[in-house]
Amino acid sequence: MDWNKLRNKIKNQGMRNSNTMAIAPTATISNISGVSQSIEPIYQNLFVKSNLSGEFTIVNPYLVEDFKALDIWDEVMINDLKYFDGSVQKIDRVPTDLKEKYATAFEIDAGWLIESASRRQKWIDQGQSLNVYMKDPSGKKLDAIYKLAWVRGLKTTYYLRSLGATQAEKSVDVSGIDKQQSGSIAPAACSILDPDCDACQ
Repeated sequence: MDWNKLRNKIKNQGMRNSNTMAIAPTATISNISGVSQSIEPIYQNLFVKSNLSGEFTIVNPYLVEDFKALDIWDEVMINDLKYFDGSVQKIDRVPTDLKEKYATAFEIDAGWLIESASRRQKWIDQGQSLNVYMKDPSGKKLDAIYKLAWVRGLKTTYYLRSLGATQAEKSVDVSGIDKQQSGSIAPAACSILDPDCDACQ
């Protein structure tokens, strides 16, 4: 293409819409389109999304394809995914390479999401709709991650997403399985009498 001609035209006339480089899709649009949330790792490999239109079961189609190829996509696997909240990390029959490939947003260090966003930032006219995911948030972790975003020059971040202290009831028999394996534990409340409190550091 004749880039010099284009550069001269923009110098003389400007651009009617200067914000031509944006990122899509995110959240609802991605679900409607049947794809992941663009620049973010998948939320979970199997989860239920609720909005005004109702509840929708979202499943990672690429995971299903890989599991079918290995002949491990069955009712037991579906129930395991439900029990482990869409995570494959604690399912023994999932190969290590697929555990790495299908790590969910909460299983990837949020610092890497910030680092990736900082690299792509220069190519985006608009701000990024970048969610920050933390499994067990604390004052210390939040301080570190948002300072990293600031130091790396991010124009904005979007929601801070964390796992609830309790998870939805699973439709599988969970007798004999350690209940601590599912979900995350809420951090202890801040105490001004505790000099080691995360929020007071």
